[in-house]
Amino acid sequence: MTGTAASIRTRFRADQTPVYDVRYRVEGKSKSTSFTDETSANAFARHVRVRGPEDALKSLRQDVARDVPTVDEYAESYIAGKSGVEPKTLDHYRVFMRESISPAFGDLPITSVTPDHIAAWVNKQATEPRVLKSGKAAAPYSAKTIKNRHSFLAGMFQQAIDRGLVQKSPCRGTRMPATSRKEMVFLSSDEFTTLLEFIPERHKSLILLLAATGLRWGEATALRHDDFDLENGTLRVTRAWKSAKSRGWYIGPPKTQRSRRTVSLPADLIPQLEPLLDRSRPYVFLNRAGGPIRQQNFYEAVWNPARRLANGLPAYDGTRKGKVRIADRTGGVWDREPAADPIGKTPRIHDLRHTHASWLINAGVPLPIVQARLGHESINTTISVYSHLAPDFHRVGAEATSLAMAGALSAIEV
Repeated sequence: MTGTAASIRTRFRADQTPVYDVRYRVEGKSKSTSFTDETSANAFARHVRVRGPEDALKSLRQDVARDVPTVDEYAESYIAGKSGVEPKTLDHYRVFMRESISPAFGDLPITSVTPDHIAAWVNKQATEPRVLKSGKAAAPYSAKTIKNRHSFLAGMFQQAIDRGLVQKSPCRGTRMPATSRKEMVFLSSDEFTTLLEFIPERHKSLILLLAATGLRWGEATALRHDDFDLENGTLRVTRAWKSAKSRGWYIGPPKTQRSRRTVSLPADLIPQLEPLLDRSRPYVFLNRAGGPIRQQNFYEAVWNPARRLANGLPAYDGTRKGKVRIADRTGGVWDREPAADPIGKTPRIHDLRHTHASWLINAGVPLPIVQARLGHESINTTISVYSHLAPDFHRVGAEATSLAMAGALSAIEV
């Protein structure tokens, strides 16, 4: 059923209480349905416009007497009641509602959402261009974004089932778009050295630490002097920077329980870090103003220019207005000649973590050790992300088995 036009007229009873009449047409005839509250009238009118009057009336008959909440109403209570969830995650949930779920079926009673509604919603996100705040069209949502939104809905409907509001989740059995992981960039030792040459001197220790330990950006920039044990050559990860719309930037626990970890340091890195381990510094790595380093600022002011120079390009492409002023704050490092032998790669800052993992695996470090060092919650994460870097593991396993069985195999008569 397709939607149809609907309008709302307000009238007043003899006692001056308002009544909201939703007007629409069915088979060419004018009809109206009345409500005593404006919210219900607006929700019904939206339902008529999106799915047609027959579908709206059916849902109304089934649910209005039971006072069943709409998807929008239930979602807000579901989000508000979540405990043990990062504020940023709650922000994401509200974005999910605002950008895609509410426009699709937020006005429907929660009992009226069907698997067909969910399937149509998933397909629309995967195929139709997004409209940005500027009004410009953008690519459809990624498979990962759609999966995250679907998981949020599935959790919400599961709670509704547990509370007896819904008998079966409409999210069950939904076919999801294939997820493609953003391609990782791994730097060789020489490529990393070339990139490091174009990092301003005051930030080299941070870049060296990220590559040498595999720490996440939020973990590294939250380090304090007492997190280091230079005598034993280790650092302890216990906190990380986080952000949320409701709180701004704040210090919280690392990403997972296993992210609380002790990481050994290369001996050559310790002299680089010693001058920064001053009790008077709130954090080991600071910006020029003495505050924490924010990744977006660092990317614009340091990482991207250095990456361009390492690829044989000028620090700026000439089209980004105002960025040349940053050169004044970096001691003229951006005026250097670009690399004569470009690295041919454009790594993200997070790719230093992937690079660290690749160096470990190429050196024969077992994946469980890589997992512990990176702070992955599950070994499955480490395997799914990095096992392709160790194609020789199967060959080594076969050779080890062959060695162990050598005596038994020689005794077999052919």
